[in-house]
Amino acid sequence: MDHKKIKKLLIPLVIAVVLVCAAYGLIIGRMRRRSYVTDEAAFRMRPKAEGEIYVDPEVLQKGGSALQGEDYQSLALKALQIVNEERKKAGLSQLHWDESLAACAMVRAMELPDSFSHVRPNGENWYTVCPDLMYGENLACGFDTAEQAVTAWMESPKHQENILRPGFVSCGIGVYRYNGRLYWGQEFSYYESQ
Repeated sequence: MDHKKIKKLLIPLVIAVVLVCAAYGLIIGRMRRRSYVTDEAAFRMRPKAEGEIYVDPEVLQKGGSALQGEDYQSLALKALQIVNEERKKAGLSQLHWDESLAACAMVRAMELPDSFSHVRPNGENWYTVCPDLMYGENLACGFDTAEQAVTAWMESPKHQENILRPGFVSCGIGVYRYNGRLYWGQEFSYYESQ
């Protein structure tokens, strides 16, 4: 085969490879940017015996110091407002904002880039952040507004169950930005820590 024929064959092949690589990059980029919740939410039953609630001061310190500013706190509080509107529509009482639960939610939100799961990066269950206080968990990733995050939770039957669970009385939400994406941790409790 002469040099001109090889060149004629290689040019379209190189163009095709470049186009495939570019398309692959766009698809992967979109997948990384997309917003989602998993099909599962986490829930555990309230213990029969009620005792004093213990919240590890290190959890409060870690969760509180990780807050990234008023904008993120505003997002979290707005999400709770929308959740309470959904509960009102269902004839349920409002959830109270709980600072200790919010610190736990922030710890969980910070763990999500490493393990978007109800299993923590260290292999322990989600509620081990604060076992006395945490009884339900919803997670979300990539949503830029509280409305988007709560809508996604409400469209998922398991997440909606947590939001509309009659026994829950308090909630805390952590919103954490990592590599340009927002990670949302929503924690529920039968109790209030304050």
